[in-house]
Amino acid sequence: MIRRLHVPLRNAEDVIPHLAKPEHWKKGYSAYELAVTWAQTPLDFPVRVRAALRTAPEYADAELIDGFFEREVDLGSAGRNSQTDLMLVAELGSELGIIAVEGKAEESFADCVKDWNDSAGKHRRLVSLCQTLELDPERVGDLRHQLLHRTASAIYEAKRYRCRHGLMLVHSFSATHRGFSDFAAFSAAMGVHMGQAGRCSAARMCEGVSLRLAWVADSPQV
Repeated sequence: MIRRLHVPLRNAEDVIPHLAKPEHWKKGYSAYELAVTWAQTPLDFPVRVRAALRTAPEYADAELIDGFFEREVDLGSAGRNSQTDLMLVAELGSELGIIAVEGKAEESFADCVKDWNDSAGKHRRLVSLCQTLELDPERVGDLRHQLLHRTASAIYEAKRYRCRHGLMLVHSFSATHRGFSDFAAFSAAMGVHMGQAGRCSAARMCEGVSLRLAWVADSPQV
C-alpha cells in the first residue's frame, strides 16, 4: 500500500527510517549525499540542479513546491512498487511539473534488462514499461532496468498530478561520473541522446506527458 499522508523532515537524518537499506546512510553513498545536499536548500533547488533546469524553457524559472524522499510509485503491473529517491512537485509558470530525482554516487543502475528479465512476471512488467516509454522490449536488453522504471515513475506521477510535464533527473555525486555511459545509452534509446552532464534533454511525448531527462554532476559532502 502506498501511503498518501506525509510529515515534513526536520533534518536530513529523518530520511533514514524510509530507506530501502538503512545501512546506506554513509558519506559517499547516494542516499546520504542526496538528502544532505537537498536539506541544505530546503526552499529551492541545489545550485547545480537549478543550472541544469535553466537549460529547458519550461523549467527555467521552476519553483519547488513539495518534495518527497523515498517516494513509492505504482508501476501498474504485478510486482514491487518503484521507490524514487526524491519526487518533486514544481511550479512551472501557471502549471505544475513532476521531477523524479535518482541519486547516484558509486552505485550502478542495477542489472541490464537482459540479466534482470528472468521470469514471466518481470517480462510482463518490462512490456508494460516499454509501452509507456515507447520502446521495443526486444531491443532494450543492454539498457539498465532501473532507468526504465525510474523514468516511467516520472510519467506516472505526472499523470497522477494531472501534469503535462515530467523530468527524470539523475543527481550524481560520483567523481568518476560512474553510470553516465549507461544513462547516455538509455537517452539515445529514448531518442533524446545526451552526451554531456549539466543539462536537460530534448522533450518527447510519452502517454501525454512531455518528458525530459537530465544528469547533474555534483560534489559529495566533505
